[in-house]
Amino acid sequence: MKKLITSAIIAILVIASTGANAQEKKFKVGLGLEAALPVGNFGTVYSAAAGLSLRFLYKITPQFGATFTTGGIAFFPKGSLNKSSKATLNIPFKVGGRYKFTKKFYGIMEVGDTHSIVYYKSDNAVSHVSGDSFTYAPGIGVLLGGFDASLRYEGYKNAGFVGLRLGFFF
Repeated sequence: MKKLITSAIIAILVIASTGANAQEKKFKVGLGLEAALPVGNFGTVYSAAAGLSLRFLYKITPQFGATFTTGGIAFFPKGSLNKSSKATLNIPFKVGGRYKFTKKFYGIMEVGDTHSIVYYKSDNAVSHVSGDSFTYAPGIGVLLGGFDASLRYEGYKNAGFVGLRLGFFF
């Protein structure tokens, strides 16, 4: 996990310095609001999720760009399932590519690692357990000026969700 984070930080710094020296529009940073609906077995435990994401985009060609996405998404448990369950926080570290089919529509594919922290009530205190899982996230999106709206499926080991991201690139 530490190697992945260190590698991602180095990649961001290299891309940022390259983009700053070449053209300002080659490197973009985007902030997004996330909403998610868990599916499959994940959907039997959690009702919905919300969070924030940070996406870095480096344009390699006018149609294709390399991406790095991170952030945090909090999943809320279904109330009737287990009173000791509090929430799960997922922190993804994903790299991938975005291909623009037209000026406005694109496809995106990212893979990486997600660190999950599950909070629960134990002996009148809140405890947690955590772990990491391989993550894959194919999606489609639309660009409207600086705004970005995308829909994706994000999958983990034995879990997944359908996510909506509404973002803005700076």
